[in-house]
Amino acid sequence: MNWSDLRMHFVETFSILRLRVTFCVWAAVLGVAVLAGPFGSYDTMSVPIRSAYWAAVISGGFVIGFSARAVMRAVFGTRHPILFDLGASLFVGVLLGPMIWVLRGWMDPVLGHEMLSLGRITLHTALITGGVFVVRRQIGAEGPVGYWTAPEPEAEERTRLHRRLSCPPSTEIYCLSAKNHSVEVATSAGVEILRLRLTDAIAEMEPVKGLCTHRSHWVAFAAIAGIERESGGKMFVVLKNGGRIPVSRKYRSNLENSGLSDHFETSAQDC
Repeated sequence: MNWSDLRMHFVETFSILRLRVTFCVWAAVLGVAVLAGPFGSYDTMSVPIRSAYWAAVISGGFVIGFSARAVMRAVFGTRHPILFDLGASLFVGVLLGPMIWVLRGWMDPVLGHEMLSLGRITLHTALITGGVFVVRRQIGAEGPVGYWTAPEPEAEERTRLHRRLSCPPSTEIYCLSAKNHSVEVATSAGVEILRLRLTDAIAEMEPVKGLCTHRSHWVAFAAIAGIERESGGKMFVVLKNGGRIPVSRKYRSNLENSGLSDHFETSAQDC
């Protein structure tokens, strides 16, 4: 693990915090906690205090949980799912447990710190977090799904961009396409959307060779299956998966300088 990888995974993971579904989950969990008052908070705290307490605990849990996920992604990637979930659970337990102990002893009008067991709170926090990570994996929110699948072989040219994807490292990346403020990554396993700029995604494709065919499209050389020309001078690159990527006039020189244009036109004439 290096700092650039860790930073990349933090940016990727915490972009999920801005999603509406994350806020909905946070609000739903908070509502249940306030109404149910788990761990005795219903009996010892009034509704306003209970609301403030659980809002702080759940918010802290989300931030620490996302941090744990980013760290484990940087350390394990999609390999070793058991160690990933175990490490994330311990990470959250060690950081969130003391926070809960401090908040409960400070905000609870009945229970003081001397009446609370820091070790027990930390253990319970880690166990609950472990359950959350297990559920996430089983519903496909974290790949791979399951714990006993054979590890995928490492690709010969594994790129930094592969680390952002949920697909195995051996998956071939065909092309990158800018979509608003995101990048659509077409691979041999399907299509994924990443929240980053196209220029950054292209930089993370090293050492895989490719070229820009349009200001919004980058294509890997190995993914090109052919070149098509249409009436009116339009040109398209045909990918292995059947996709057609436009080649703008500004970027045609990239294709010509690569030699691919002559190669595919020659091949077509031979056939």
